[in-house]
Amino acid sequence: MTDNKMMKIYTGLMSFVAIIYGLWMSVFMSWNQYPYIIPTEADMSLPAEDFVAKFDGMLYEPLYANATVYWLWVIFSTVLLFFYAFFIKKILFAEKLTKATTVFCVANLIAGFAFITWYGFLSFPEQFGNILTDVTASMLGLRYPWYFKIWGVLASLSIFTNTLYMYRKNNYKGKAGVIVTSLGCASIFVTINVPSAGLDLVMTPRCLAHWATALIFAFLGAAGVIIFLLHKFRQKDKKYMIATIVFVAVLVLMLVLLVTVGKSAFIENLPMWVAYALLFIINFTSFFDKKEAKTAEEKVPAKV
Repeated sequence: MTDNKMMKIYTGLMSFVAIIYGLWMSVFMSWNQYPYIIPTEADMSLPAEDFVAKFDGMLYEPLYANATVYWLWVIFSTVLLFFYAFFIKKILFAEKLTKATTVFCVANLIAGFAFITWYGFLSFPEQFGNILTDVTASMLGLRYPWYFKIWGVLASLSIFTNTLYMYRKNNYKGKAGVIVTSLGCASIFVTINVPSAGLDLVMTPRCLAHWATALIFAFLGAAGVIIFLLHKFRQKDKKYMIATIVFVAVLVLMLVLLVTVGKSAFIENLPMWVAYALLFIINFTSFFDKKEAKTAEEKVPAKV
């Protein structure tokens, strides 16, 4: 397929995703759709475990002040998803990577890293336990819902644009990588609009939608990076081989910690931090760049 045809397929995919998202937010969602439960004084005196079991997944106050605020958010987030199609065109298929594109990608990469790090160390009241082992990004979203939305947008945007930048810089044209990255980074927009439903509401459409799209973002977002790393691994590039092993090892470590320690924002952030570091080094330093071999003429000193 020609580059022009692939660009139309990719941008068409993201435009279609944006349309579906906009329809879902307009038809099936509502600014006051979910109940909000405010703990009473008696609830606040419960033991920590009982309090979490009862109120995990419940917002303390309505997220949207009114329908106007909701619709402004719907318009903004839908337009942003349409811009993902534009990013594909400007990063993957532009004649060359401009300075403006480079500045935009490095700026949102740094912003994404800084925000998810800060967000991950926010805390609930002391009843909710240790932030390093007990509080997840989704749980933080119940206390700080707008911060959770910013977290999702920045994480999605930074991983998406910088994965595309990595592909373009290395002239990698793998179709699967672009598709999984696009779908993964778009899915988080559902996660941040459907709050966690709590332990008592696991088998509900609300909770299943929240968890499913969060997992899609995590796995497909990581897959977009891994697909590229494996491509380089097969080329026997030693630096990329080490990077591949380290990145996969961190993902395995996260899974082990989730099983043995439990879920938390700190554990969830581990692969994100490594991905940010890796994307920054690949995209904006020369560490992974191959040094051009000198030609025979360059190696032999010129005779005077």
